[in-house]
Amino acid sequence: MLHQENSSRELVWIEGQNVEGWGCSECSWVFNPSGPPAAGESLDEMKRTFRTQLSEEFASHACAEHPRVKGATPWRRRVG
Repeated sequence: MLHQENSSRELVWIEGQNVEGWGCSECSWVFNPSGPPAAGESLDEMKRTFRTQLSEEFASHACAEHPRVKGATPWRRRVG
């Protein structure tokens, strides 16, 4: 199910004291892969699989379930 409560949210790279990775620009959701990248025929296929998983999980997360800690301002860089 896709949650569209905040259409302005973006997938961003987050670097902070306790986290480094892809996350949401509007809440504290951070992509946490369940394991190593899936094996594929090629490196490009592995990258596509990773990007698909990242995109699907980002699109389906609910910002309300991942409230940002008050005062937290991790360094962020927009994707793309």
